[in-house]
Amino acid sequence: MVVLNKKSFKLPRVEKEKFIMLVNSGCEYNREQAVFKIKSYNNIEKLMDTIEGILNTDVVFLQNCMRCSKDFACEDCKYDELCTTKNLPFDCVCPKCLRDRKQFEDYLEKFYPCKKI
Repeated sequence: MVVLNKKSFKLPRVEKEKFIMLVNSGCEYNREQAVFKIKSYNNIEKLMDTIEGILNTDVVFLQNCMRCSKDFACEDCKYDELCTTKNLPFDCVCPKCLRDRKQFEDYLEKFYPCKKI
């Protein structure tokens, strides 16, 4: 299994057809740095299948904490079995921020003012 960061990841050189598939599936390529990043999540399943085919292994992405902006892996989360976006390159709340109830309540109040826990 390979863990990738959605903001910047390297892939081995691919043939033209696979490169076009990556770009059409939502990746953007930076020629100067020779890295890909995810630009669109509309075809995320197809994109992940394409990357897994290129690397010949399972691929998971780091999550980005909406609260503290740190990247983290899903394997550390206690909600691993309930999560519908596990290992996908989306934003979430990291285990550290989840443990701090005050910070989590402040986050909920800021983004979801009507909801109380």
